[in-house]
Amino acid sequence: MAANLAREGVRLSVWNRSEDKSRSLTDAFSNVIAAKTPAQVASTCDVVFTMLANDDAVKSVYLDEHSGLAAATTRHATHWVEMSTISPALSEKLSDFAKTKGVNYIDAPVSGSLNAAEAGELVFMLGSDNAVPERVQRCLSIMGKAQFVVGRAGRGHAAKLLINSVIHSQNQIVGEILALAASCHIDQKMLMTLLGESAAGSPMIRFRTPLYLGESDAVTFSLNLAKKDMALVADMAKQNDWSLAQINTNLQQLEAAEEQGWGESDMAAIAPFLANQKNQ
Repeated sequence: MAANLAREGVRLSVWNRSEDKSRSLTDAFSNVIAAKTPAQVASTCDVVFTMLANDDAVKSVYLDEHSGLAAATTRHATHWVEMSTISPALSEKLSDFAKTKGVNYIDAPVSGSLNAAEAGELVFMLGSDNAVPERVQRCLSIMGKAQFVVGRAGRGHAAKLLINSVIHSQNQIVGEILALAASCHIDQKMLMTLLGESAAGSPMIRFRTPLYLGESDAVTFSLNLAKKDMALVADMAKQNDWSLAQINTNLQQLEAAEEQGWGESDMAAIAPFLANQKNQ
């Protein structure tokens, strides 16, 4: 995503917990510099985009009084754009906190796989208490193909969790049908090709087919992150007085797979996890 912005001539200051990732960008683009802390990014950029693993990581990057965005000592950013998959409650708190700093906060989580990010074809779900400025919209249009304003701050992240619930439900059922196909003596590779061409196929299923079949060990979205998503959705449902069977089942299966050591694997590892259950 940052590379797509850099290719369009946008000047960037980048920070990542893994310095190698920042270095790969600064080596490739003359208009990219590496920052030592999030605070340094906020001191030098008018728009800050963040994408992190979970609520705790986001809290650290935004709120740490020594290195976080709020710790910027010189001209700080006028817009914070939060693109992680986090709880709507945290997003709302960040929006309120941003107001105390005179910053416009926008939640803008994305939908799309690694190849969609590389191709600049992500979909953004925007939540903000203010209008999304043209400056931000332009950057989002470089990184993605569509932007949907879904309401106030926090609602973008709520929408993302709902979308991811469908993705993780697809992931779960693919694992189940592959396990059943093996017992029915149906070739799994043929089944996945058939599924991809059928009305039930989806971009996510087609993208992950090599992972489901064990033809690739790439990790494009880890199983423990999928579990994190479903835990957030289950909590969101509980807060709204819902007990939803599909969401609860998906969460339980992901928790069980993580407990058995599949957490760092791609979420497609739900397939071998389920395949092993029959023998236990």
